[in-house]
Formats: sequence, structure tokens, C-alpha cells
Amino acid sequence: METVRERGTLRAKIRLSLILGTALLALAVIAGTAWARAEPIGAAGSTYTGGSGGLTPTFTMDQGDRPSFSDGGANQHNVTARGNGPDGKAFFSTPTLNGGQSATVNGTQYLTAGTYTFFCTIHPTEMQATLVVTGNGTPQARPTATLALRTKTISKALKKGLLISVSASTQISGATLTAKLGKSTIGKTTTSLASGAQNKTLKLTKAGKSKLSGKATGKATAKVTVTADIPFGSPATAKAKLK
Repeated sequence: METVRERGTLRAKIRLSLILGTALLALAVIAGTAWARAEPIGAAGSTYTGGSGGLTPTFTMDQGDRPSFSDGGANQHNVTARGNGPDGKAFFSTPTLNGGQSATVNGTQYLTAGTYTFFCTIHPTEMQATLVVTGNGTPQARPTATLALRTKTISKALKKGLLISVSASTQISGATLTAKLGKSTIGKTTTSLASGAQNKTLKLTKAGKSKLSGKATGKATAKVTVTADIPFGSPATAKAKLK
């Protein structure tokens, strides 16, 4: 016959089992959240067809992730964040895709935890949605660069262009280098930057050479500013007086 002590011991074991089972379930949920993949963003059906008075879907990702976007419809669509990053352009975006095409959303890897709205620029009122970035994961560091203008004379600039030393924190595609004399653009190019130190030569335009030549007389100096526009990062600037 079961004693009072035995019944008490059995109840204690059951309680302990329930507590451990609940704890393991909680850990499984937490682990599942921490290792969650970014939800793919689709444009088929009602997946990404929110708008005024309609459904505005929400997608979730961890910091550092890059979700995919698939155009499952017959028309062209894209993903474009409403807010702008330090480069003055959308926080994240995709190219405009044709039906059946897919692309990875670029720029989301730099987002910190928070809520970001986005839309399709072709269907701005019919297609709107929200991207929620959780506190899990780690965002990638935004790309940075520093510049130094090595050309010191007007004559060398006219003959060879502007020699610019660049140091980039990581490989950067689509960096735009722009040289200005006052408010006038005298040279501009879009290039790729390797990680680390490197030199770039910025050729002057015909109009730019003409403007700079006007400064080559007497003891006049030419105040030149070079700016590097870094996709998803802050621009970098260097200034020099050419003699």
C-alpha cells in the first residue's frame, strides 16, 4: 500500500518534470527565434499588396540578415525603404524585377533593431509593408572611407588629373568620386574600392579643365574639394589648394 511519503515524493517528481519540460520548451522557442531566418518578401497574391485601407503585411528578420524578394506576379515590382540612410538614399532596396525574378534586398544588413516601412515605387499606394528587425544578431558595420588629395599643382591636375589616396574599411562597389572647383563639378567617376589603402586618378572633364586653366595665371590658387559618396555609408571629403 502506497504511503503518504511515497505519494509526496511522486508529486514532487511530477512537478519537477513539468518545470523542466516548460524550461526546455522555452529554450527551444528562444533558440528558434535567435536562429530565425529572414522572412522572404513576396509580391504574389496578398503577400505584399498593402495600401490605404488594405492589408499592410509585416516581415521579420534578425540584425545582419538580408531577406530575399521574389516577384511572383505578372507586373514589375521592387522593394524600397521609405527612410534614408547616411548616404541620403533608401535604407534598403532592390532593383525593379520582372514577374518570376528574385533578388536579395541590399542594405538590410546594416539595420539596427527597429521598425522600417517600405513600398514599391511603381505601386506606391497599393504595395506597402513593414520590416521588423529584432534585437537578435549583429548588424554589419557600415562602409567608411577616408580621402586625401595628393595633387598639389594646377599644372599636374590639368595634365594627369587628380591623384586621390583612398582608405576603405571594406570592399565598396559603386563609390562615386566627385571633384569640385567652388560649386562647379570639374570631374566625376563611379568606381569600386578595395579594402584598405589605394590610389585613384580622377580625370577632369573638358569643361573642368577650362575652369581650372583660368586659375593658372599669376599667383592664384584653386580650392578643390573631392567627395566620395559611399553606398549605405557616410560620404568622405578631402580639400586642397592647388597652386
